[in-house]
Amino acid sequence: MTKSVNSAFYGSPDLDAWLRGAGISQIVLSGIQTNMCVETTARMGGNLGYDVVVAFDATYTFDLEGPFGWRRSADEVAQASAVSLHGGGFARVVTTKEVVDSAV
Repeated sequence: MTKSVNSAFYGSPDLDAWLRGAGISQIVLSGIQTNMCVETTARMGGNLGYDVVVAFDATYTFDLEGPFGWRRSADEVAQASAVSLHGGGFARVVTTKEVVDSAV
C-alpha cells in the first residue's frame, strides 16, 4: 500500500475497492502517527461503513504544539485521539492483546 496523505483510503491500490472486493468488512489499524494517519484512516473507514478497530498500543505519535502555545505530550495526544475515535463512534479502541485473543 502506498499513500501520500493521512488516510490509507487515498492510496494505491484503492483500499476501499480492494477490501470490498475481498468481502472484508472489518479493519484493524496500527501505525504512526496515532493522531494523524491512524485517526484519519479510522474516521474514513467508519464513514465508509467498516467495523474499525484501533489497536491502541500498536500506534505511536509525538509531542505536538498547537495554537496559543499549547503543547501536549505524545501520550496526551494519543489519548485524545483514542477518546475521540472511541467516544465518537468511529472505531473501537482496544489493546493488541484483545485483538489477538478475541478476533474482535
